Amino acid sequence: MRGFLVACLALFCILGVCEGGDLRKKFYKRTCSEAEDIVRSKIQEHVSARPELPAKLIRMHFHDCFVRGCDGSVLLDSTASNTAEKDSIPNLSLSGFDVIDDIKAALEAKCPGTVSCADILALAARDAVSVQFKKPMWEVLTGRRDGKVSISGEALANLPAPFFNLAQLRQSFESKKLTVHDLVVLSGAHTIGVGHCNLFSNRLFNFSGKGDQDPSLNPTYATFLKTKCQSLSDTTTTVEMDPESSSTFDNDYYSILIQNKGLFQSDAALLTAKVSRNIVNELTKQDKFFTEFGQSMKRMGAIEVLTGSDGEIRTKIELRMKMRGFLVACLALFCILGVCEGGDLRKKFYKRTCSEAEDIVRSKIQEHVSARPELAAKLIRMHFHDCFVRGCDGSVLLDSTATNTAEKDSIPNLSLSGFDVIDDIKAALEAKCPGTVSCADILALAARDAVSVQFKKPMWEVLTGRRDGKVSISGEALANLPAPFFNITQLRQSFESKKLTVHDLVVLSGAHTIGVGHCNLFSNRLFNFSGKGDQDPSLNPTYATFLKTKCQSLSDTTTTVEMDPESSSTFDNDYYSILIQNKGLFQSDAALLTAKVSRNIVNELTKQDKFFTEFGQSMKRMGAIEVLTGSDGEIRTKCSVVNS
Repeated sequence: MRGFLVACLALFCILGVCEGGDLRKKFYKRTCSEAEDIVRSKIQEHVSARPELPAKLIRMHFHDCFVRGCDGSVLLDSTASNTAEKDSIPNLSLSGFDVIDDIKAALEAKCPGTVSCADILALAARDAVSVQFKKPMWEVLTGRRDGKVSISGEALANLPAPFFNLAQLRQSFESKKLTVHDLVVLSGAHTIGVGHCNLFSNRLFNFSGKGDQDPSLNPTYATFLKTKCQSLSDTTTTVEMDPESSSTFDNDYYSILIQNKGLFQSDAALLTAKVSRNIVNELTKQDKFFTEFGQSMKRMGAIEVLTGSDGEIRTKIELRMKMRGFLVACLALFCILGVCEGGDLRKKFYKRTCSEAEDIVRSKIQEHVSARPELAAKLIRMHFHDCFVRGCDGSVLLDSTATNTAEKDSIPNLSLSGFDVIDDIKAALEAKCPGTVSCADILALAARDAVSVQFKKPMWEVLTGRRDGKVSISGEALANLPAPFFNITQLRQSFESKKLTVHDLVVLSGAHTIGVGHCNLFSNRLFNFSGKGDQDPSLNPTYATFLKTKCQSLSDTTTTVEMDPESSSTFDNDYYSILIQNKGLFQSDAALLTAKVSRNIVNELTKQDKFFTEFGQSMKRMGAIEVLTGSDGEIRTKCSVVNS
């Protein structure tokens, strides 16, 4: 029935019935008649002292609405058991929370428990921009209620990134029921405020991974930017997004854009398609921009709002002691010192409690792999996807519930398979040693043993003693798993966040010597690499021609191609020879050749014995990422559900 109800709701929204939910004009007229005046007065007071606030508050409102809707979840602090949105990487540069706190305190003094934090943020963003004009620049309907959930991973998964191309931007906005027109109009908010160097400096120093400059960036402007941002690692310096009038809310952004002076890749992307380019040209008329901006802000402010009896009216903005940050810093220091690597994992952990555990796993895997040789690739991928999200805790094995979408139902995991094999092994172990062997350990052993069937001996050591996690969140998979279109910088960041090195990155990529890849994950390299219907120039032309016989469109999501076209069913080091021939299937494969350090490692691993040794060591390190041991977590009796 859910699908039918969703379809009906979508139809109502298309017809305009549900837009904005129960939001309306002057929602607080009877319950707190001075609410909007109090917000406006407080904002005028703060903006007069801090002129940068309009840019900060409008950005905060955007970041709130794109994650769980406009529910004030971006305002919630992290707790000892949860990292909130505001502590996610894209939100670490947000500021202005103190202003919202001050307004909330004034409203609580006047009308306790009445005005939501979500409404305060929506009004504050509008009023901050409007100070310059001495009149409200757009209508803000009110009646939002506050959400109770705020999850760091969901911010990374939902917020459009500054390096997105037009297709990714459109997809991000369409997922929030916003159009290409809204995308171009709302990008106009970049007419005020600043951007951090690290979010665009790749365009100055290493655009395609070869130490080059983005050819679409105005050369004179690029030279100017290099005087401000002098390295890829500069995370503190900021640059005005609209170099001509960054403190004035106007439509200069679009003139700047036409001069190829858009600061971010996501700005420049608006010129790469006729439909968005035409809208850019229309918005060079200031009155047109102001009108359209107000309408798009109204639509954005209605994204997935909570109204009626949903959510709550928070009485404060969750002012909590930030002990979590201190504890995380301490834990990171211990890990750097080597104290936490692998935790309490050890050899033959089950020797006394379930002596046959590893033999049972091995026997079951041999049985399954003999019938399904593709399992080696599938299980090693599943183990990787598990470890990169919440650590190697078996969270990828958990099913979704009525109230939560789990990792396995996140987009990057929809093509995972082999869950039935893990379930079969678990059933055998439960029959032999009930409540003893964790699903996380089963997965780590199964991945090793599936690859090892070919060699008739274990190919690397798996330490055991992991316990199972109780949490699995779809958004965290999207936020943590390195994507097949990542460049070398993004890949390094992803692996470094898990305390893995560039060497580990190149070595573990060698797992692509077995298995297949879906066309939609690389076909942009064949048909539309830079958004102009072109082919990736770094891809071997003969190989590209072959791939086009397999994948005939960008929208092909079902066809698969062998990742190692010469020996995709054999675990060997051919992947690296293929890579050197520019036949790496994904952009993330080709990226390994774009930096000297990773290219040198690729060359070293063309020696098979070297690869086998290094792969085992890197798998051991990966298998120890953020493991739960001792009394943490649980031992699930069924891998797909937490214990009741």
